[in-house]
Amino acid sequence: MPSNAEAMAQTLAQRGVRFAFGLPGGEIVAFIDACRQAGLQFLLTGHESSAAWMAQVVGQMTGVPGLCVATLGPGSTNLVTGVANALLDRAPMLAVTAQIPSGVIHTMTHQRLPLDRLFSAVTKGSFSVGEEDAVEIVERGMDLAAAPRPGPVHIALPSDLAVQEYAMRQEPRPASMAQQDCAVTVDDIAARLNASERPLILIGLAAKPAVRVLIDKLQSPFLVTPKAKGMASEDHPLFAGVASGMAIDKEIVETIRSADLILGVGFDPVECDKTWFADVAVVAIDTASMAEGDYRPLEAIGDLDSMLVELVARIASPRPWPPELIEGRRAAIQRTPLASAAGLSPLRLIEELRSVFPRDGIVTCDVGSHKLVMGQFWRCYEPGTFLMSNGLSGMGFGIPAAIAAQLVAPEKPVLAVVGDGGMLMMVHDLALIRELALPVIIVVLSDRSLSLIRVSAERRGFPPYGVDFNPPDFARIAQAFGIASQRATSVRAARACMETALAKRIPFLLEVPIDYREYYDLV
Repeated sequence: MPSNAEAMAQTLAQRGVRFAFGLPGGEIVAFIDACRQAGLQFLLTGHESSAAWMAQVVGQMTGVPGLCVATLGPGSTNLVTGVANALLDRAPMLAVTAQIPSGVIHTMTHQRLPLDRLFSAVTKGSFSVGEEDAVEIVERGMDLAAAPRPGPVHIALPSDLAVQEYAMRQEPRPASMAQQDCAVTVDDIAARLNASERPLILIGLAAKPAVRVLIDKLQSPFLVTPKAKGMASEDHPLFAGVASGMAIDKEIVETIRSADLILGVGFDPVECDKTWFADVAVVAIDTASMAEGDYRPLEAIGDLDSMLVELVARIASPRPWPPELIEGRRAAIQRTPLASAAGLSPLRLIEELRSVFPRDGIVTCDVGSHKLVMGQFWRCYEPGTFLMSNGLSGMGFGIPAAIAAQLVAPEKPVLAVVGDGGMLMMVHDLALIRELALPVIIVVLSDRSLSLIRVSAERRGFPPYGVDFNPPDFARIAQAFGIASQRATSVRAARACMETALAKRIPFLLEVPIDYREYYDLV
């Protein structure tokens, strides 16, 4: 008979899990070895937060919950930020951690933490092997993680129970909760749309590509949230920008307020850093209710693809905006890059890199001022080609996300755009990139400052204290890891480096000095 750890790993493999990301510890090695035996590839990361972010992106891209693994005590606490990120980015994940042996947990205080309480706050559920059937916990955890709204689930595995022989319990598995019928129907949403004059489509993180048919039928402008970039092509003549909290946000909110009705498709307010959504007329279709606090949209809940088909069929006629209004709102999201001798314009660099990066390539973006500019101005054309931490906005996301994206889509080019602060946090991930020879391209925007905090502090009347630093030579650091690199001081040189890395399909780090002063006009 298999052990509990082996039974759990076999179940994960049967459910389609391919990778386990994490760091070993004495108390979790039995589970890691069980993963090996079950055919799961264990990938050693330099920090548990990287493991959680990688697991999140795998879950987000595949729909199968990603798996991260850590030992008890500090291993578990190091996972928390990445697990919380998956909660607010609505990504399916399973986090398995060790725990004190069940036989001595009430006596042994060394490295003992109440992991159920710790993870309950940042997951959809926290369970412990021993309290329930080990396989049942995995099955239920996988289902719960993938169910709307998707998110992380935590499982604690006491080290003594990990090696104990698995004994299936006879209790019947509790039936899953059926989704309650929603009082609001697609007919109700269609009626509001047919009565409106200037509806605006707001495409959110739960949306599906079928939303493009809705745009064609309604002929109204649309916005996307950062997590939905590419769900509808951003070179579409009705594209009106990215909402919200990105660069030039005032212009985007003005576009929203120009509408007499907002149609949310998979829209989740977790992506918004302000509460404008509670002050405008919103109707929504989604997989789960997003009503919370003062936000009370008229919402129909169910299968999004089916509801989109129904809604398109019930739209009486197109609802285009006056040409001068839509042209004005589209013009409002255009910006001219800054001319400066102190460093390159972030906006110009982003636009130039976008011009040579393949349309269907995947870009990951870290957190910082550049995130706001990337979110607004990096144009996306295909679903799943832009990955960003937005609900939690956790700095350090960019490089682990790129590693996971390259593992899931090895045939596609993958680019990570990070700031120098985020690069300092995740430089250890270069070891895994080199070990796996992943052709990830990393662009480090170096402005020698935590510029997003600098801008925020100065706008609040505070001096920019504690935000500036002297970054290392990241190009030389990459070389020390065995990764090709270069420092480019012109847009032309940066573009040439990108073209070379894309052609050679090699891991590559490009460091570019930029002028953070442009951010004052954009963020």
